[in-house]
Amino acid sequence: MKKIVAALLSTATIAGIMATGTIVGAEQVVDGRKGETSGDVLVQGIIGEFDNTTPGPNPDELDQWINVTIPTNALFYTTTASNHTTISSPEHTITNNSAVGVITSVSGVDTPTNMAEVDSLKVNTIDLFEDGKPTETVAELFRLQGNQGANEGKFTFTGKVTPVNASAELNPTFKLVLSFSPNVA
Repeated sequence: MKKIVAALLSTATIAGIMATGTIVGAEQVVDGRKGETSGDVLVQGIIGEFDNTTPGPNPDELDQWINVTIPTNALFYTTTASNHTTISSPEHTITNNSAVGVITSVSGVDTPTNMAEVDSLKVNTIDLFEDGKPTETVAELFRLQGNQGANEGKFTFTGKVTPVNASAELNPTFKLVLSFSPNVA
């Protein structure tokens, strides 16, 4: 009877794992003192090119899960209403195309030009510039669910400037460096 119950529970467990996804690190104990002499191990494979948009077992290199769409450029600006002292921006979107969650982080800024008049600049709540200089911030921007959930994240820029000549256009630029890591926990 114990073997039948164990077999039924084992079959139900494997069916549950197959229906809900892989449980990494799950273990079972086969104990001969309890009349158990066998156990089942679910084996999953990846044949062919790994498709990071489809749920399945984890590849050897977890970074293979990363598949995001990011803007090629972003915009911030000042307005006449603030006497060109307040930085605003439209919303910019990052989309996770992967089947698993992705952590989106700001790794820093690169090649800033014409930033001297920028008193402060943030992306969402992360400081990027202070007194025209990069703050060298590394911080999590947001977490995105896999492509079957809340897989879009928004970011905007806010800040303050002290323009030398508010009637003349100045075009500050920099590269916002983003990094991504799979969230497969």
